[in-house]
Amino acid sequence: MKVTAAPSTASQVAPAGGSAEEFCRAEPDLDEQERQALDLWSDLLRVTNTIHARVSEDLIGGAGITPEEVELLIRLRRAQQEKLRMVEVSRSLLLSKAGVTRLVDKLEQQGLVERASCHDDRRVVYATLTERGREVFGEAAPLMAAAAVAHLSNHLGAQEIAAMRRGLGKILAAEGGVPAS
Repeated sequence: MKVTAAPSTASQVAPAGGSAEEFCRAEPDLDEQERQALDLWSDLLRVTNTIHARVSEDLIGGAGITPEEVELLIRLRRAQQEKLRMVEVSRSLLLSKAGVTRLVDKLEQQGLVERASCHDDRRVVYATLTERGREVFGEAAPLMAAAAVAHLSNHLGAQEIAAMRRGLGKILAAEGGVPAS
């Protein structure tokens, strides 16, 4: 198979409105490993987008908070002293600096997090969990857990979940991604 340039977006991998399977059938030069990799890519995108939409509905309807906002609250709650450097937030949530800034701005306006500067290095800014943030986390965490059960583990057994997490962990480790915490 000849490749001249890597596609820059998922929409360039498969035809608009089509699946990776359709793309693979249209490209006879793909070998079996390439076909399987594209099928897996397509499946991961569809599952991720579907589950994200369902979890969003559950959280926004139940607590008025998005999955990304809950994820930040979870990361802060688990962090030492309930604070993370903004760069750590960016890395752990896989968001750009601008994306982290917008997310933290929104949660700061709601009184759930606040920014704090580092006494030793003025260039370092922390996102810290507030008391109100702990309260909202306490309300949202059970909803997030229920959504994960309803939309993920109700469909898979414990061994399947463990196998998927191991496989995804291998990919993250090999690609230099941030491991799950």
